[in-house]
Amino acid sequence: MNVLSHKLDKAVWEKKFKFHPRCKALLLTHLCFADDLMVFVEGLKEPIEGALTIFDEFSVWSGLSISLEKSTVYMVGVSDVEKKNIKSNFPFAEGKLQVRYLGLPLMSQAMKKQDYLPLVERIRSKICTWTCRFLSYAGGLQLIKAVLMSIVNFWEAVFRLPSKCMKEIEQFCSAFLWSGPVLKKVGAKVA
Repeated sequence: MNVLSHKLDKAVWEKKFKFHPRCKALLLTHLCFADDLMVFVEGLKEPIEGALTIFDEFSVWSGLSISLEKSTVYMVGVSDVEKKNIKSNFPFAEGKLQVRYLGLPLMSQAMKKQDYLPLVERIRSKICTWTCRFLSYAGGLQLIKAVLMSIVNFWEAVFRLPSKCMKEIEQFCSAFLWSGPVLKKVGAKVA
């Protein structure tokens, strides 16, 4: 990946493709994590072709190639004509924003309610499936600690969750722990 990173950075200076307009000030061409790669280019056919030539060169050199059928293109601020041109020339699926990676939304600003709503909904749906079971207090507490808090911790490893989000989750957990019917009232208010 280090070699590919170097080739992508070098390709911009060799004018094989242009920076994405919002990435130029940062001199950002790509982000990579493990075997996933996000490449940022200007939203035209030619820069995409330029980036793909780098992948072709890398494939010849390393024997590794990108999986086009697993690749997605995200086009924001691109004209409809150019979108059609890109979609007709490349076999990429078109992705919709907001981008999610490993189940988490990628964002650059403070988290809003709609951003953490999938977490709250996931917690609520888990609890709703448990309310029909006859669990002891200890059993309910163990489910909260082992299952729900691991989901919350996964999100907290990446984001600083707003206090409002944590309060909603705490309401669900305490309602589940102390009385199942109260949960439906709390869930109806939030959902």
